Amino acid sequence: MFFLSPVLLRTKSKRLAVKLISSVQTGFSYYTHKSPLKRETRMALKKYDPIVNRHVMFYETAIPKAPRKPRRPRPLAWFRWTGKNIQELVKNVQRKHELKGSF
Repeated sequence: MFFLSPVLLRTKSKRLAVKLISSVQTGFSYYTHKSPLKRETRMALKKYDPIVNRHVMFYETAIPKAPRKPRRPRPLAWFRWTGKNIQELVKNVQRKHELKGSF
């Protein structure tokens, strides 16, 4: 089996991405897939750990999910076009005008 990076695991496949961590706690890990029917069972495989230079047990761990990006505020052009939240836009422009003294 070939090495899979976390980037390659982002597919439309129904198979579940799994990270295997070395039982010797060297920090070395493998990425692989498993069947969605075996979601409840924990995968354990004997694989090669190059840090200790031998075959050891690797156990399945959860892949941490990336934090979601906060939503971007809508651009000013959208406010001007739709007229929604126009009062908020007017207040912001008024504050800037008071601070700067001109447009």
